Amino acid sequence: KKEKLLTFVIVGGGSTGVELAGALAELSRFTFARDFRNIDPKRTRIILIEAGPRILPNFSEKLSLLANRHLENLGVQVLAFKKVTKIDADGVNMGDERIEAATVLWAAGIQASSLNRQLKGELDSMGRIVVEPDMSLKHYPEIFVAGDQAHFSHQTGRPLNGIAPVALQQGRFIAKNILKELGGSSRDKFYYIDKGQMATIGRNNAVLEIGRLKLGGFWAWIIWLFVHIYYLIGFKNKFVVLFQWASSYLTYQKGARLIVNHDWRFYRNEGLQKK
Repeated sequence: KKEKLLTFVIVGGGSTGVELAGALAELSRFTFARDFRNIDPKRTRIILIEAGPRILPNFSEKLSLLANRHLENLGVQVLAFKKVTKIDADGVNMGDERIEAATVLWAAGIQASSLNRQLKGELDSMGRIVVEPDMSLKHYPEIFVAGDQAHFSHQTGRPLNGIAPVALQQGRFIAKNILKELGGSSRDKFYYIDKGQMATIGRNNAVLEIGRLKLGGFWAWIIWLFVHIYYLIGFKNKFVVLFQWASSYLTYQKGARLIVNHDWRFYRNEGLQKK
């Protein structure tokens, strides 16, 4: 029973799955290790399942292998070429194979909203609707679709990933196109500017790919840290986050400790009392 409860399965070896696996591994082996007496968090099993040949398929093969090695050093079991066929409350199935786990985390992408099915257009396997070069629908030029709802493959022949930078650029582009059309000008075609991609793999490790620059390890992690702080709004937020991250880095402390027990109730005047 303990083995099942201490088993975490993450489905999807993209950036989300890799970062989640690394964070769980460090939490169980360092942060939680001194908080429990009846279980040993260091015995936590973290299994990352990827249907494709390797994790981080959008990164170069070299960085993918580097990330794989870092995860294994943290104790994460990486399973490639494994397609999940069933998930229930007790674990996951991969064809004839079965993993008993009390916690299963989905990081393999999502289906687009069913709203697309109400429109006249071609849908891909994820339910995204195919859009024109200006992000409009083929039969409804007055309707624009962006972000996770849109299948845009005019630039590279492959659909753009469902990530925030894509959605942000598409949203700004659509707004500018609408204003141009209201002013009597013709529409432009959308062109995505890839600013690169990053993923952390636990403490002191990350992978970074910006154009020809491919970097892994500590310095990639430092760049990841400062990029995320740079995009925060306001100097106060940047300073507070930097201070909190530095404190957590040096002390291995987590942000909050919560006591959750249905047998206890809080009373304003009497504190915690038994029901």
